[in-house]
Amino acid sequence: MFLLFFRKFDSSVKWTMYPPGRTQEPRFVKVINSYVFNKHPRFNGLFKSGHLAITQKIYSDEKWGTQLSEIKLWFEFDNEEDAKNSFKQLVDTFTSFNTLKRLTSQQGIEKAEFTDKNSDEYYSNIQIILATDYTLGKKYVMPTGNDSKIFAEAGYKILVELGNDLY
Repeated sequence: MFLLFFRKFDSSVKWTMYPPGRTQEPRFVKVINSYVFNKHPRFNGLFKSGHLAITQKIYSDEKWGTQLSEIKLWFEFDNEEDAKNSFKQLVDTFTSFNTLKRLTSQQGIEKAEFTDKNSDEYYSNIQIILATDYTLGKKYVMPTGNDSKIFAEAGYKILVELGNDLY
């Protein structure tokens, strides 16, 4: 199981020693702060809505404090053209300041991974995913004789998240 902890740097500590064996994570409450927006100050893609979800753990042991455990940002689109143009804009932006890049496409999912191998910061690994999402698209009901058919148009989502498999 992978656990990711972000702690505030304590400048009074010169080094840390951990006891042998596995460190037991104390009990915690998981809190997700979610923000929905329709404009972004640094990204001018034509998206329907944007979402930022920040997950944190609040530990019962006060020495552990509060830790960010996950940050996700995603954008939702009504049409493929706006989604692809926005994906390209994000890829171009990240290309300008990351050292390693890998672009892949598989079964209609576009993925861009960026890694700054010269940085050990937790945000030095980013991935951007463009995917078709029928739950976001429009649905139509058309009567047919004694029955009806439901037609669904595709919606699109771009997910920006920390971490990837590119080293």
